[in-house]
Amino acid sequence: MPDADRYLDPPGLALVARMELVARQAVEGFLSGLHPSPYFGSSVEYADHRPYTLGDDPRSIDWKLLAKTDKPYVKLFAEQTNCRCTVVLDVSKSMAFTDGERQSKLEYGSYLTAALAYLLLRQNDAAGLALVDNGIRRHIPARSTATHFRAITQTLAETEPNNDTGLGDVLHELAGRIGPRGIVVVVSDLIDDPDKITHGLGHLRHKRHDVIVMHVMDPDELSFPYERLTRFRDMEGAGSLIANPRRLRAQYMDRMNDWLDRLRRGCHERHVSYELARTDTPYAQLLSAFLERRSATKAG
Repeated sequence: MPDADRYLDPPGLALVARMELVARQAVEGFLSGLHPSPYFGSSVEYADHRPYTLGDDPRSIDWKLLAKTDKPYVKLFAEQTNCRCTVVLDVSKSMAFTDGERQSKLEYGSYLTAALAYLLLRQNDAAGLALVDNGIRRHIPARSTATHFRAITQTLAETEPNNDTGLGDVLHELAGRIGPRGIVVVVSDLIDDPDKITHGLGHLRHKRHDVIVMHVMDPDELSFPYERLTRFRDMEGAGSLIANPRRLRAQYMDRMNDWLDRLRRGCHERHVSYELARTDTPYAQLLSAFLERRSATKAG
């Protein structure tokens, strides 16, 4: 059996465990927890009033407002809930890319996925996993049991990159499959048409999910550091090209920057959180910094 214990990284998980992943919008849960709920309950945070109706608990009447208006109103309080989160991990062939020294994009994304699952289960949320390429290869529904982390890490350890990318279409399929609104984290290199991807992300947002994109990229893809005559091979096809990188660099960088800009802009327009995850940044450092910024933005 592949070794799932490699994802039990004490220093990395300890760093992540100090943070919280809290939904930025109302989510549907089944226990008391950290996240805002679309329903009203009996927490200490005041939300609104509504007219008193027969059968309401008299203890919920706002007596001060009754004295001012001579009409009975009951107080409504925002309920806090736990959350279901599905991590969508891209396992297509392009995720196998590495410079030979760093982790592949898939391995890096797997550590990110395991750390997110650990954090979610630690804060009593439910974590799920979807492995995707040009279809949904494996879907583990979100659960909050103590043994669920092992099931997720074992699945990650057994995963090999396969098939071409079809992320844009797969996101639409996931939008119809994932249950009540919660958090969806997409961990992928996003090698697909940006318009298709952002349209798929928009479908998830339409389903009222809080969506986060972790865009996993190798630094060599971002900087194109090659100097000598090189054979470039398409990782998701049979094509290859022998070329002088110096002649290609300017055009490559223009297209890369345009592609990144379209993805960032598309996410921003759909209120999707976007984070560029370079594989030369320790996964726990990247994730904790992202969560800290997200928490500060929410608090502000």
